[in-house]
Amino acid sequence: MIIVENISKIKSEIQKISDKKIAFVPTMGALHDGHLVLVKKAQEIADIVVVSIFVNKAQFNDQNDYKNYPRQNLEDLKKLENAGVDLVFLPSDEEMFAEDFAFKIIPTKLVDCLCGSSRPGHFDGVALVVTKLFNIVKPDIAIFGQKDFQQLSIIKKLVSDLNLDVEIFAHETFREKNGLAMSSRNQRLSKDNKIKAAQIFKILSEIKNEVRKTPKNIDKILSEKSQELLKNSFEKIDYLEIREENNLKLINEFNDENPARIFIAVYLSGIRLIDNLPL
Repeated sequence: MIIVENISKIKSEIQKISDKKIAFVPTMGALHDGHLVLVKKAQEIADIVVVSIFVNKAQFNDQNDYKNYPRQNLEDLKKLENAGVDLVFLPSDEEMFAEDFAFKIIPTKLVDCLCGSSRPGHFDGVALVVTKLFNIVKPDIAIFGQKDFQQLSIIKKLVSDLNLDVEIFAHETFREKNGLAMSSRNQRLSKDNKIKAAQIFKILSEIKNEVRKTPKNIDKILSEKSQELLKNSFEKIDYLEIREENNLKLINEFNDENPARIFIAVYLSGIRLIDNLPL
């Protein structure tokens, strides 16, 4: 496995394998089994797998969250090597964003809801770093998990609108045995809170079943399930909504003709957890 820390070197390494099909898995490190599932899928659909590890300051609207984000590069690199990754891009903040860096990319659609409402500027930072990474690595395919479904939707729109020459592969959410969506933030949960956090998937599954039975009762179902969460250790619900998959428009009545998802963001012991489930 080749580990590269600067842009000119990674470009040089990519040039050497330009005749191969390259799959790219961008990460912020603190790798878990969900990331390794993406790596495995990348190996199935391409010749070369490139993984980046970069905690992107530009997408954190809360700087305490940025400071507290888990960083464990040595452990991550060992996991990637054991998984058979070919090339790892591990740049510093200064390498990615020089002191005189002067540009932004600002999405104007798909950002005025869900995480975009509560994390202003977050998706500006995501769009910027993803564009830079795509321009640096020049992958044929980039793989993202569906847990961050809004992010996935925005990246697909970014690629389409800016005519970027990369295919986006969406991988289903990988979960713990108890249903909790795998996330680097889960490392900050105590053992007891990990058990409590499993209620998120349980509630989403119950909502799915109830909405499919009574598709006109969405508001009532969501209200009842919100109260249930608040009575069971969750101190705050950022959102619990059902939206169309294609455009993230809010719906209050479900029908099978328009694919939709249940979206949730909650706080447990100060840690923000997100998830979603297709209806």
